[in-house]
Amino acid sequence: MDLMKTLLIYMSATMTLAVQSTSAPQVTPTPSPVPVETAIVEQVDNPGEAEITMIPEITPEPKETMTPFPVPQITPNTKAYHNLGMGGKGKEVKRLQEKLIELGYLKGTADGAYGRQTYNAVKKFQYYNGLKADGVAGRATQTYLFENPDIVPNPEVQGVEGAQTEPEVTPAPETEAPVTEAPTEAPTEEPTPEPTQEPTAAPEVTEAPATEAPEPAEPTEEPEPDVVENVDLDADVYEPIVAKVALNEGKGPLEFEKMEGGVLVKSKPRLTRNGTKIRVSLDDLCAAVEGWQLTDEGAGSVVLEAAGYTLALYNEDKGSSATVDGTGIEMKADDFDFNEDGHFINAEFLAKALNGEAFWDQDENTLMLRIPDKEPGGSVD
Repeated sequence: MDLMKTLLIYMSATMTLAVQSTSAPQVTPTPSPVPVETAIVEQVDNPGEAEITMIPEITPEPKETMTPFPVPQITPNTKAYHNLGMGGKGKEVKRLQEKLIELGYLKGTADGAYGRQTYNAVKKFQYYNGLKADGVAGRATQTYLFENPDIVPNPEVQGVEGAQTEPEVTPAPETEAPVTEAPTEAPTEEPTPEPTQEPTAAPEVTEAPATEAPEPAEPTEEPEPDVVENVDLDADVYEPIVAKVALNEGKGPLEFEKMEGGVLVKSKPRLTRNGTKIRVSLDDLCAAVEGWQLTDEGAGSVVLEAAGYTLALYNEDKGSSATVDGTGIEMKADDFDFNEDGHFINAEFLAKALNGEAFWDQDENTLMLRIPDKEPGGSVD
């Protein structure tokens, strides 16, 4: 029996040593869970059922874009109107000025002369109404001015019907400060006031009646002179003058380059005058204006091709003559002159032959030529 107990004790000790000598099992790391998109689950009324609601994507708000100012589409009334420009005079110009004065674009009175102030007023009207701002009251501009019900008055002038006005500021009502009652004190015996001498009333000052200063009269638009001042010259003598030439109210005076003494210099078209008549060099005009061409056919005859027209000038023994696109036109003996200095032509005759106009701007010392293009596709205005 003792032997049996000893054997059991030995076996127990041996198993304990075997267990302690065995290494602990290696721990395998658990992989991290991959995040997944989840949906929001909302509980519905029925138990046991769930409704899945997806989160909507956020759509960025569209950015505002600036809409350009629309250019009005105008069908010019060619029967009722014709082009008006610098130097023009008459009832049509006066009617144009009256409308511009009514809309606040022109000051003064309508005198029927298309001068610098009228030119600037037309140009400002065209700008504020989305038209081509060239200062010329053409058919499209006049159609818009007289027939458009949505015309825009001058926004720079206060008091014109339809013009922008400053908002009236309503003053805030005055509020009286709250009156706080002083604490009631015990009545005290008031001292008997001593008699005082009544103040003598100050004499009333009679103010002189205010006289309103007379308002300064608005300057009236003076008509621009159409020609230079008269000079006592012989009928056939034209003297050179130093002045400028402008075509169709373009940017700056006309210029061209030529060789002088082996050096390339800038020059302006030459001008001559006799009293109120002004001649301009055709050679210089063709050198300064792109597309203009002058051909000398000999025997004192030349052909000018300009603005879509063909102007032929003939200096014959029996007299001078001219044609435009093959049709004879009226001319005077001194309307052009061919000499050793070149080909000179009367400015008014040239403008009339090419269906344009010419006038003299005394303030700018400039011969103004307005010759519209005959070719189709040119500006109607």
